[in-house]
Amino acid sequence: MKVTLYLPYYDYNDGDFDVSNDYYKSNEDYFNAMQQNVQQTRGAVIDSMSNYMNGGSMRDYQTSDGQTYRFGQQTSQNEDKVAYAQCEATLYNEEGKDEKVDEFIEDYVSKDVQLYILNLDLDSSEEDFEQEINLWTTEHNNIQKYSEIKGDDWILDNEPKRNIKLKFINNANEEKFAELVNCKIMEKQGMNIYVVLAEEIKLIDKIR
Repeated sequence: MKVTLYLPYYDYNDGDFDVSNDYYKSNEDYFNAMQQNVQQTRGAVIDSMSNYMNGGSMRDYQTSDGQTYRFGQQTSQNEDKVAYAQCEATLYNEEGKDEKVDEFIEDYVSKDVQLYILNLDLDSSEEDFEQEINLWTTEHNNIQKYSEIKGDDWILDNEPKRNIKLKFINNANEEKFAELVNCKIMEKQGMNIYVVLAEEIKLIDKIR
């Protein structure tokens, strides 16, 4: 099945981190602002680190509620900063056969965990998609280093997760959208083939 894959990433710019030169009038003001900021955001940092450990993006875990934290009043509302990068791909089932639309819908109805093979067309990939998939792969490889010490069950429990959204064409030639929830990389084959385990499939109205 031909699909377009979408991975979320944090779409920030340099202005998000700007602080005017005279914002702090002295070193003491700067220190006090730091101390106040740590107290205000301690819970947010802990929550967002937990989110990262459970599969959130590295860039997502700078924040817990969609905000970029700065000292004092230097905060920015960033709910609209989460963007999606895309890549064309072919979706195969666990046997390596082309996944049909009807089979995909059956997988959704079953509510079972599903194993898919994603063959990425990297020539179509946006730069941010490649960055996110490479980051996810690095996190996966880092966990795999503990396989002999921790065992397979620990590895599976601690594999980094991603939610992958996708667009496909149904049998009526209509665009439809789905989300593969809590995906884990089981194996990377070559440069562009990923075997992923999806905890759940959701049908959604749109990507963004």
